[in-house]
Amino acid sequence: MTRRTATLLLWLSGALALGLFVAMVIHSAPLSPGIPALQFTFNEADFKAILAQWGPDGIELFRHHFLVDFPVLISYGQFGYLLVRYGCLFQLLDETTRRLSCWSMPGAAVLDAIENLLHLQLISEATSHAPALYLIAGVVATGKWLLIANFMTGALYLLAARWRYGCKK
Repeated sequence: MTRRTATLLLWLSGALALGLFVAMVIHSAPLSPGIPALQFTFNEADFKAILAQWGPDGIELFRHHFLVDFPVLISYGQFGYLLVRYGCLFQLLDETTRRLSCWSMPGAAVLDAIENLLHLQLISEATSHAPALYLIAGVVATGKWLLIANFMTGALYLLAARWRYGCKK
């Protein structure tokens, strides 16, 4: 892939991720508590308590948000990979750290997809699910958010370093 193509894909995936994320936030804004509260539940009682607060209409709204959430996770995973691989921001890192950083957002996207599939199963019409599924969904969601937070923190740190030292191009 040429640098020009990679740069174009980087900008397009970033714009797509941002636009879809904003659309998803607006779509799911009526849910109270918000979706992150559900993501950080680790047992059936807490999960079902949030679903009870949402009611049937809220659960249906949550179910429909996945139509946007799956494209969001694909676009942010691609954006993170391209940013590290082809952007100048991560050039300040050693090769091993850079290689690992390359896969943090795609890794978060994979965890996000697993979380989504678990949540779709847990809100299905079946009356009971294995208690471990609630725990696994919470752990997977936590892992996703930790990877995203780590990536964002690192990117902000490198952005500050770039302003201080410039880009190595």
